[in-house]
Amino acid sequence: MGKRDYAVKLYGTFENTYDLSRNVDVIRPGLLTNIHEGAKNLLARGINPREFFADRIDILRDCVIIGDEICGGVVPADAFKRKWRDETGKLYQYLAGESEIVDRVFAGLALRLKG
Repeated sequence: MGKRDYAVKLYGTFENTYDLSRNVDVIRPGLLTNIHEGAKNLLARGINPREFFADRIDILRDCVIIGDEICGGVVPADAFKRKWRDETGKLYQYLAGESEIVDRVFAGLALRLKG
């Protein structure tokens, strides 16, 4: 079971789904996917992802957010990729702190971390 399937199992079908790898500027209540790619796109524009999402926290409270874990493994040699990895980790920490429920889905298995 993937992350999206798990979200649908918990919350039902989403009326609105937003893929942040395509457009991070449209954030409305619903399912937000690829938040890690949204963070990369913001960084490429010189915008701090944590601050960007903190400014929209009221909207995010009505969202289910899906992102990939990019913070483990070998540290990238490329400076931008290292920054992306670090800033995405900070963003995930912030969002987890603000969230009522945090689940991790890995290898098709879900683990409730909070809530």
